[in-house]
Amino acid sequence: MKAVKTALFFGASAFLLTACMDNQNQTDDFEPTEEVGDGETSVDEGTTDPDSTHGTLQDGTYELEEMNADENGWRVQFTIEVENGEVSSSDYNEYNEEGTAKTEDDEYQQMMAEETGVGPQDYVPELNNQLVETSDTAQIDAVSGATQSSEKFQEYAAMLLNAAENGATEGLEVDN
Repeated sequence: MKAVKTALFFGASAFLLTACMDNQNQTDDFEPTEEVGDGETSVDEGTTDPDSTHGTLQDGTYELEEMNADENGWRVQFTIEVENGEVSSSDYNEYNEEGTAKTEDDEYQQMMAEETGVGPQDYVPELNNQLVETSDTAQIDAVSGATQSSEKFQEYAAMLLNAAENGATEGLEVDN
């Protein structure tokens, strides 16, 4: 029995170490790939590291939008305002084909809250507030029960902060 427990411990440790190492392979370089309609810039997914530290932010409005809906029909729209070199507002949300915000979908809120203990009406404002308070994605804590959404928020916030460093106010489109 002791040998089985030891083998399980080392197997789980190896799995966690591998998962952590995979996260370190992300790059923190922001590189727009091409202009696409109306002066918007398309970016590749995963081109920024949420744990990177950002430099001086230039004042302006910075927007990001996913080009495609996910498997559940939701698409991110994310806008930040930078004033005096700091994020003064953050508006992250996901919208369905009808234009309904995920935070306004009471049925989705209830279903997710029953399953994970938290819904978009809980975690979206919390993530937005953390970005405004810190202006730094490395200081944003994932919301328990909304880990994937938190990670997406952090990744996209890093893209917007990189754009703000460069004063690139043209909208970003993510080909997801």
